[in-house]
Amino acid sequence: FDEGPVIGGPHVPYIQSERLDIYHKKAEELVNGGYAYYCFCSQERLDEVRKKQQEEKKQPMYDKKCRHLDIAESRERIKKGEKYVIRLKVPKNRRLEIEDQILGRIKWDSNIVDDQVLIKSDGFPTYHLAVVVDDVIMGITHITRGFEWLASVPKHILLFDAFNYKIPIMAHMPLILDPDGGKLSKRKGSVSTEEFLAHGYLPEALLNFIMLLGWAPKDDREIFSLTEFIREFSLDRMNKTNPVFNRQKLLWFNGEYIRRYSKKEFTKKVTDWVETHCEDEKMKKNILEDKDLQPKLELVQERISLLSDVLLSLKFFYEAMPIPDHKTIKGVKRYRFEDVKKAVAEYATIISRYDGDTSKWKHEVWEKDVRTVADKFDLKHGDMFMMIRIVICGSPVSPPLFESLLILGKEEVIARLEKFL
Repeated sequence: FDEGPVIGGPHVPYIQSERLDIYHKKAEELVNGGYAYYCFCSQERLDEVRKKQQEEKKQPMYDKKCRHLDIAESRERIKKGEKYVIRLKVPKNRRLEIEDQILGRIKWDSNIVDDQVLIKSDGFPTYHLAVVVDDVIMGITHITRGFEWLASVPKHILLFDAFNYKIPIMAHMPLILDPDGGKLSKRKGSVSTEEFLAHGYLPEALLNFIMLLGWAPKDDREIFSLTEFIREFSLDRMNKTNPVFNRQKLLWFNGEYIRRYSKKEFTKKVTDWVETHCEDEKMKKNILEDKDLQPKLELVQERISLLSDVLLSLKFFYEAMPIPDHKTIKGVKRYRFEDVKKAVAEYATIISRYDGDTSKWKHEVWEKDVRTVADKFDLKHGDMFMMIRIVICGSPVSPPLFESLLILGKEEVIARLEKFL
C-alpha cells in the first residue's frame, strides 16, 4: 500500500477511532445541509417498530419518527444530555444507480433504502459514514470490494452526493466460497495466510492461486508471477459468479512452484520453513544441522506438494522407522512371513559383500541382485523391492530407493536389515 497507519502519509491519522472529530464534523455538515437528522428513539421503541413490521410482513425500516424535528430544538435536547444518533435523510422517489465495472448498470429505488444510522449513540460512526468520509478526504477514485457490500451502495451514493464528491468507480467482486458452497470458515480448514504458510504453502503459490479465483486470463495459462499478473489484469475479465476455493488446486500450484526451484533455492526454502514453522524439535535439529541436506532434498523435490512434507519424507534418513506388519501391506501380505524373512536375510548377505564405498555401487548390479533374490524365493520382483523399501524406510512410499541406500550407507542399511531379522 502507498499510505496507511504503519507508514503514514498525507491523511493522518489513519485509524478510524482517532478520526472521530473528523466524522462528527462531517456529520454535522450533513445535518446543516438537510441530508441527515438527529434521532432520539430508544432501542425499545425501535424493537417494537421492527416487530410490528415483521408481523405485517413489511420490510423492517426506521419509521422516520424524528425525521422532521427542528434542528435547534434537537440540539437543545442534546445539550441536556439526551441520547441520540444521527441518521441519513434518504429522499423519496429517487432513482439511484451506478455503472459497476463487473456487474454493469445497477439501479435502486430510494423508497426501499432505510434512513441509515451514521453516528451511533456512543459517538462512533457506522461503516457507511466513516468509509465515505475517508474516501472523500483521501481522494479515492476506485472502490473494489465484495458482492456483500452492494446493498450499501445506494446509501453511499447519497453521501457522496451530499459531500459534492464524484462517485468513485466501483467494482463489486465475487465472493470466494468453500467447496460446499458456503463462506470460507475455519471449521473447514485454514483460511488465514499465516496458517497456510505454517502448513508449508509458498507465498508465490498462494498468490498465483488467488489471482485466478474469479479472474480468467485470455488463454489457458495458469502460472503467473505478480509482475505478469499486474500486466495482464483487467476488470472486464472478472467473473460474476462466486469462485470455489479448491484446496486440491492450491496444492497443485504449490507442487508446481516447489519443482521450479533450483536445488539450492529449494534447500533454502526448506530450511527457512523448518526454522520458522517446524514444531518437531528433533527433526528441526536434524535438518538444520545436516551438512548433506541438499542431496536428500533432491530425492523428494519432485514428489512433495508442501514444504512440511519433507519432515515425513526425510525422517527415515535420521532414524530407523518402525516397520509395519507385512500382513497389512498390499502386495507383500500374500506371502508367508518366513519366506519374506528368508528373502530379506539373503539380500542382507548380498549387500554385505558390496564395497563400502557407496560411490562404486551400480544401480544395474543392485537391481539385478534384488531380482535374483526375488526369483530364488518365488516373490514378485515389485514385491521384493517393496519389502526392502519397508524395512529400510519404514514405509511402502519413500524417495527413490537405490539413491536412499547410497545416502544411508552400507553399514546403516545392513543394521536396519538385521534389526528386522
